[in-house]
Amino acid sequence: MSDRDPDDRTERTTEVVDPEPDGREDGWEWEYTLEDIEERASEAEAAEAAKERRSEPVEAGSPSLEGVVFVLLGVLLTVFVLWRLVAG
Repeated sequence: MSDRDPDDRTERTTEVVDPEPDGREDGWEWEYTLEDIEERASEAEAAEAAKERRSEPVEAGSPSLEGVVFVLLGVLLTVFVLWRLVAG
């Protein structure tokens, strides 16, 4: 038998083979990247622009021929479907 206890383990040291680019070896990373910050800034600018657009009053304009045709087709189709449901 050996004088050593089988549960006696030697200390092991670990080497970091690939340190972080900033020289830190503890695996630490930034929570947010610069792209995240720039994205948040652009989203904030877009939200501010949308808020300004919503505050402008809506002015009535003249309807276009294409818009009138699609509305009339929608009305005719709806009347036809309802007529078929009731009559058929």
